[in-house]
Formats: sequence, structure tokens, C-alpha cells
Amino acid sequence: MKIMADTIEITLAQADDAETLADISKRSFDSDTEVGALGPGGPPGYDSVEVHEKDTHSEHLDYWKVLYNGRIVGGTRAYKVSSEHIYIYGVFVDPDFHRMGIGAKFFSLIENNYPHAKKWTLDTPVWNVRTKGFYEKIGFVQVGVLRWVPDFELRYFVKINDASYLDEDTSISKLSDGMKGLRVEGVVENISEVREVTSSKDGEKKRVANMTLRDDTGSITLVLWNDMIRQVCEGERVIIERGYAKDYNGQLQLSISNGQIIILQH
Repeated sequence: MKIMADTIEITLAQADDAETLADISKRSFDSDTEVGALGPGGPPGYDSVEVHEKDTHSEHLDYWKVLYNGRIVGGTRAYKVSSEHIYIYGVFVDPDFHRMGIGAKFFSLIENNYPHAKKWTLDTPVWNVRTKGFYEKIGFVQVGVLRWVPDFELRYFVKINDASYLDEDTSISKLSDGMKGLRVEGVVENISEVREVTSSKDGEKKRVANMTLRDDTGSITLVLWNDMIRQVCEGERVIIERGYAKDYNGQLQLSISNGQIIILQH
């Protein structure tokens, strides 16, 4: 009698997988109440069939599903920040299949599909002891936290697969008007009072605050809008990702366009 070994494989999710993926995602994220979550819930759209289906069509990411003996048991999205940097988010595995080695194999298979990727990043809630241990076990290192979720911080993890890889930081002294896609590190100082302004583009009311970002080469006014204002505190060392520099009334300023703020660990 021939005994077949269990098989774990991944393939890109299709639109008709959306209902199954949404159901597994909901049960997986809701099970986080067992590891620190205050209640059931997950990332935006985690339980929405429409969101899962939309992501299977997205041109900006790859939606991978994991199969265990041919059965869908989980999924995740891989966003190509660049040819060398992949951001993973929305990772989930069916709670009925936890502690079977599926997660580690899942990540290994995904990495194999991006042979040119040297940097991998992801984030997970600070209260989730299960994912913290898992990500550290497969080689991720926490370098800081993110605060884009209002209710709790997220651990920001990085995994470098090539020791020669270096992030392209731009020192403040090298910034000039019109530069985009910037990665700038510095210490936040002198946060102003939040003020309300009317957008000249859409007429909407928006909140804005100015602060100073300083590195070893100089300082610049960092302008943050709306929800990003609460994400930083004076004295914190941060990395601004996907920022842009712009001259405003003769003063060079740094802002963020579709980017994020990483608060570095002390």
C-alpha cells in the first residue's frame, strides 16, 4: 500500500476563490482573541468577499493562496514596493490547520517566487504573541513600530535575504525641491499646534501640523496631515518612507505621499 505524503503548495488566487478566502480569513483573524486581541476583527476588508475578489484582480499586488492536499487553507498578499523589496500583508491560515508547519512552508514558497527580492517587510499587532514568535522563527527582525491603526501599535518586521542590500536613505542636506520617493531618517522635534485648513484642491477641511525633522546633516520642516499627525511624538527617531520635498513660500518642506512613518526602536 502506497502512502501519499501531505503536500503544501501555493498558487495565485482567482475571483471564484474569494468566498472561501474571506471565510477562512475571518475565522483566522477572529481567532486572535486567543493570543491577545480584545475582540474579533482584522485588517480592513478581512471578512469581505468583495475585497478579496478585488485583490485577485489587482495590478499592484499578487494574492497567493496556500493549498494543503489541494484544499485552500490560507492566503496573503505580496506587494512589490520595488524589484528588490516585497511587502507582505493580510497573512492568514485556517485555525483548524495551525501548528502543522503550513505557515513556514507558505513563506518559503512565496520567497521562491521572487528570486530578485532582497528585502521583505510586514507588520503585526503588538499584542499578537503568536505571530511575533512565528515571524522571528522564520528570520524576520523587528526594527520599529507603525501607528497607522488608531487602537494599537504594529510591530514592523524586516527580513534581508542579501547582506549586500542597503536602503537608499537621503540625508536632509541633500534634499531639494521636486524630489520624490524619498526615504529620510531623523529625530522629530518641535511639533506645532494642529491647525485646520481648507484644501485648495477639493475644498475639504483638513488638519495639518508642522514639525522639525533633524539628522546629522541638518533639519527640515516635516508637514503631516490628518491621521499621520498623531503617529509621531517629539524625541522619536523615525523613518519617512515615500516622502517628497517641495518648496513652499521659499522654505523647503518634507511631506508624505502614499507612504508611511516607521518609529524606530531605541
